Amino acid sequence: MASFSSSLLAVLDGQPSTSVSTYRQTILDNADILDNIWSSYDRVSPKEKISAASKTLGILFQERVVLPEMPSYEQEQQKNWSSTAWLPAACFVKAQNTQDVSLTLKVVTIFQVPFAVRSGGHSANPGFGSVDSGILIDLSSLNDIILSPDHNFVSVGPGVKWDILYEELEKYELTVVGGRAAGVGVGGLITGGGMSHFSNFWGLACDQAKEFEVVLADSSVICANKSENPDLFRALKGGGTNFGIVTRFDLFTQAEYRVWATLKAYSAANVVEVMNATISVQKAIDHNDKIGLFVSVLKDMFVVGCIYRGWDVPPKTFGAFDNIAEVAILMPETKGTQQSLARALSITGNAKRAIGTASVMMDLDLYVELHEILKNLDATALSSVAFTFQPFDATAARKGEERGGNSLGIAPVSQAWLGIMGEWKDDTNDEQAIMQTHQLISSIEAAARARGLLLDFKFMNDASYTQFPFVASALKPLKGASEKWDPEGVFQRLQNSGFLISKIDAS
Repeated sequence: MASFSSSLLAVLDGQPSTSVSTYRQTILDNADILDNIWSSYDRVSPKEKISAASKTLGILFQERVVLPEMPSYEQEQQKNWSSTAWLPAACFVKAQNTQDVSLTLKVVTIFQVPFAVRSGGHSANPGFGSVDSGILIDLSSLNDIILSPDHNFVSVGPGVKWDILYEELEKYELTVVGGRAAGVGVGGLITGGGMSHFSNFWGLACDQAKEFEVVLADSSVICANKSENPDLFRALKGGGTNFGIVTRFDLFTQAEYRVWATLKAYSAANVVEVMNATISVQKAIDHNDKIGLFVSVLKDMFVVGCIYRGWDVPPKTFGAFDNIAEVAILMPETKGTQQSLARALSITGNAKRAIGTASVMMDLDLYVELHEILKNLDATALSSVAFTFQPFDATAARKGEERGGNSLGIAPVSQAWLGIMGEWKDDTNDEQAIMQTHQLISSIEAAARARGLLLDFKFMNDASYTQFPFVASALKPLKGASEKWDPEGVFQRLQNSGFLISKIDAS
């Protein structure tokens, strides 16, 4: 049987010598120590295995491994957007390149210890991009942005935040299809599908991927695109974290980066008028896919974002809202860019958050009823609670197929994806706040189902950990890809949490 140190060295085989020479020397210099750590592997408890794995990673990566006793530990733990995901990892590995990820995954699989992967850390679900007493692989330093010589695509690390990417590309009067709010990471958004303000024009963010660089469960590194490993390429477009760790995204660029937008608030007393206007604009998207719209529903008001691709907005594009008196203009009509809008719409602060989603077909009576459900919700443990209508038209679903297909299985009908979120800060409210948010999710689903307007699809980026965002038609190829590319089930068995395919069989 090969020694532990030689197994680590084998991971580096085939990699360019200039990029792995330091790693190779570190392993050789510490071979006896590493092999001694491994020698007692079969005789230690799970907790001791995690400790041994952490010690090994500390030898390999030194200051890039953060342990609980270190001053920077709390800062690493609290990088996640929602404090519900501030879990106490055994260590944080601050990967700087693909080799770091590959070696870390080898250590994880050899010691058989739990792990999680964090790109932007923007999921509110505990255990998604966080882990209790396991290895957290942090990808935030994989943040290269490299524009191709012909400017047709950009190579991006998973740790890049969308507003930073927009800012860089706008220097060249370019953009990409990506996240709508600042602070969201590239990695999780694309592998979860990724809705932009103009998905009705471009398709989803995952549909704009040209190629992925992926670290597989055996620590090998491969590329996946429409001609090379096409099954993996399709699976990664909306299939989540089931197949490997993506360390580079090649994304097609787009020429129109300019955005017109305004943000207005309306009284909940005008619920019928606002919902009627929402449906009117949603229908208009079928004929003008440059239109972007979101409607956030609170108990006492609606916040409506009217957005347009480009600065030349046809008259009366959003005229359905003209005769409704606003209670506040939160953002006046603005000629901006993808970057400026993302920063204007970012949700900041260290609140605890619970999220969920539902997909529904257009219907005025349903939209009005959903507001009534929210208005009557017992939300005493929540400091705020809301849901947002996010229109997605029939042509947008077909645009994914035109780009080689994705893993989402979205029905080609006009629909709205609801992003549901409750916030709170008091630790003593955790159980009740989560219960109240989940009650809202269940009530919304029940109301839509009763009217025959609930769709099977659940948008992964907004989904609760209690939901499974895989439609039946997409599940078989996803399971096939998982079995092919991860035959030992590393991502199903050792990954701390996430929307794992194996959980569906157990549910």
